[in-house]
Amino acid sequence: MSQSDSKSFWDTLPRPIIGLAPMDGYSDSAFRRVCKSVNPTIVTYTEFTSADGLHHGAEPLIKKLRFDPSEQPVIAQIFGKNTETFVTAAKICEDMGFTGIDINMGCPSKKVVKSEHGVALRRNPKLAFELINALATATSLPISIKTRLGWDDASDLIEFGLGAQNAGANMICVHARTYKEPYNVPAQWEPVYAMKEALSIPILGNGGIESMSDGISKLGNLDGFLIGQATFGNPWIFSDTGRPNQLKDRVGIMRQHATYLVESKGELVGCREIRKHLLCYTKGFDGAKAYRNRLCRVESLDEIYALLNEMEQLYTEINAS
Repeated sequence: MSQSDSKSFWDTLPRPIIGLAPMDGYSDSAFRRVCKSVNPTIVTYTEFTSADGLHHGAEPLIKKLRFDPSEQPVIAQIFGKNTETFVTAAKICEDMGFTGIDINMGCPSKKVVKSEHGVALRRNPKLAFELINALATATSLPISIKTRLGWDDASDLIEFGLGAQNAGANMICVHARTYKEPYNVPAQWEPVYAMKEALSIPILGNGGIESMSDGISKLGNLDGFLIGQATFGNPWIFSDTGRPNQLKDRVGIMRQHATYLVESKGELVGCREIRKHLLCYTKGFDGAKAYRNRLCRVESLDEIYALLNEMEQLYTEINAS
């Protein structure tokens, strides 16, 4: 694929573009594979990864970025504030076979903001545009950014978007909330629609989407949307039918998810990390409390399999009676 073809990736995707949002602690390789098994057409993102760490050759970060071919197209999301380390990170991502690179300009974590990364870059647009330009010129991969409406309002969103576009961004995704009100308020989509009117590159929306139909209803003039927290315990959100009502119909994905996590991170770490997912998968089932107490203590893949088999058998019998 030529450089111009690579850069046009976002332009050539079928509309609406639908993807799994990057979420630290959740959108790892195992969960991306599970979501892609439900809907192979979605775009996936890695968890956000330090460009500085990649620049200095931190093996745990490179391992964290590794992906299975079934996850493609997969976008590497990086964060930082140094153009030199961004260039190194770009070359690493390109060599690893990623489809694109996304710059995190939206994370509201106090630690990230204090380091002048994430959404803090919205208050330093000159540096933000320099980082975009450094990546755009250092790699043939398309460059996207994920940001928020703004610091405390959306008054500079269009101006920021135009600057990012001029610096070489090939796509922008906007989480439709501000830094000051990061999560527990309704997402505000109107400023994102106005931004789309002013820019020529693809624009995606994100924030508070509860289902595929909800995303479609909020699409407006946008090119697509990413779904974040509503995917927890619910990779079926990317399907036309949605999450199965019967627990027995969820167990296959739960088993698959656990297997992928152990394969990619080893049994100790994989079993520790699958616990939060298993609790989400079983949320809302009558009689699940006793199982949830056991699910949050699993220590081996065999234990997970045995527990899921037991749950599957019990709920099959209950539904048959």
